[in-house]
Amino acid sequence: MEQYKFDATDSKVIVDAIVEGYRDYIEHRKDRHRNMKISSSFAWTKGNFIESRLADISGELNLSYKKAKAGLTWDYLQFTHGDTKKLFLIKNAAYFNEKGFSQAVLPNKNRSRGSRRTYLHELSKINQNIKFENIPQNHENSIEQNEQLSLFVTEQQVKDDLEHLRTEYNEFHILTYKIDDAFQISNIMHYLPNPEDNIAYKIQDLSEYISGSELTDEEREVIAPDQESDIIDPTAFDIGIFEGEESK
Repeated sequence: MEQYKFDATDSKVIVDAIVEGYRDYIEHRKDRHRNMKISSSFAWTKGNFIESRLADISGELNLSYKKAKAGLTWDYLQFTHGDTKKLFLIKNAAYFNEKGFSQAVLPNKNRSRGSRRTYLHELSKINQNIKFENIPQNHENSIEQNEQLSLFVTEQQVKDDLEHLRTEYNEFHILTYKIDDAFQISNIMHYLPNPEDNIAYKIQDLSEYISGSELTDEEREVIAPDQESDIIDPTAFDIGIFEGEESK
């Protein structure tokens, strides 16, 4: 399993960038809160700040990045890790289900599942030759998830767009960040998705590298109303992917 991990130095830099990107987002929210009559829509932009921060320091990690679309309108960044050709994305853990990674999870207790994230399943096919039986994991999966999995194969337009990815990259990974009850990033996990069983296999808990995530009371006051409301991140509804221009 060690071959799928980032080394300790790179892991620390990636985690720092996630935390710093979230802090950039909070600073922006504070400014908008002071200068706008309404600014709740900015609650949807935290992922952009986190990805942008990682892109800013990509040279330190030998990373390249590429803009892509999740669904019809939502832009995000794909990252490729140096010579290892590891493609990875950063996702909000609030909407991520490791037991069915291609099905969005909505935090509202009355809406437990969101739309099928077809692009995640198609990207996971990069990993079709990995021997997942060598990675320790709880293999429980529901019949419902397996039935949903069969639906992804029929998404021909997405399959055609992403066919070349299985030859361009060696592995596809997902990193997730969790925001706790204090509105701070408290957990960062590293997963390797399996296209066969729709399970994201846990590679490493990166939370030990988190530092500087504490918020002030002022920062919590700005963020708290969004966390306590029924606002759903539109990335929870992404259903497709289209590639953009590659950057360094």
